[in-house]
Amino acid sequence: MISNEARIMEKVLRLIDMRNVVHKMISNPTRNNQYEEPPKSLYKKYITKCEIISNRKCVSLKSSVNPKKHIFYFHGGAYTMQAKKIHWHIIGNILSKTQCEITFINYPLTPEHTCIDTMAMVIKAYSLLCKTNEQEIILSGDSAGGGLALSLAQHIKMEEIQPTPAKIILLSPWLDVSMENSTPIEQDNRDLILSKEMLKIVGRRYAGNYDIKNYRCSPLYGELTGIGDIALFTGTSEILNVQARQLRDELKSHGQKCSYYEYERMQHVWVGFPIPEAKEAMGKVISFIEN
Repeated sequence: MISNEARIMEKVLRLIDMRNVVHKMISNPTRNNQYEEPPKSLYKKYITKCEIISNRKCVSLKSSVNPKKHIFYFHGGAYTMQAKKIHWHIIGNILSKTQCEITFINYPLTPEHTCIDTMAMVIKAYSLLCKTNEQEIILSGDSAGGGLALSLAQHIKMEEIQPTPAKIILLSPWLDVSMENSTPIEQDNRDLILSKEMLKIVGRRYAGNYDIKNYRCSPLYGELTGIGDIALFTGTSEILNVQARQLRDELKSHGQKCSYYEYERMQHVWVGFPIPEAKEAMGKVISFIEN
């Protein structure tokens, strides 16, 4: 049984035809830079520092002077759209309930860039920002940002980069840009935000010269051991729910620790919605960070 608020959210998404809205935004992305840095309210509330990495502004916010944990956050948007209010809402939620530092990684997007540019930038950002870092490192992201967080963790393991992340938080992650997984048509229809065909087109664009199943763009096929403890959140109405279940099963078969949370009838990145289920899931995110 889902909450009344979640039911209303479903109706709103249908009413505004959110899937078509997102399709148009991905097909013709704007670059207004509106949410590439925190809202003024977060600047006022937290200790803020900006770093320019590969000509891109990355913003770090701290809820205490000497936080023991440092979260690298990668926003969603099909590797195409800039950050939205929902991403800063998620970041603000975490900051308000933990004593940590969160760095927003403003990574390169398609169609101007491909996975080659994106991975190069996030690897550089991680190496620079962790150079003298004694904090516990956590990688986190939603949707495409979740896939990017996992790809980065795999690269860190393969290249023996130090320090290594202790934890990875994946919120409705996009884990296989090929979209070749078997997705029932009814599952596609339940998702009111994304479609399989749209993601196939964007996935091919993002992969660029890489094989579509290269771990750098499709981490479902990458190294899944020794990359840090994972918390994985998914909703049964998401088209990406199939990939989340695949990752859960692969992690289990490899003996990799995974805290798996699946919520009935939740839509894509529902953790950022103003609904009780999001509040509950965020509580689990906070517990995962703190413990």
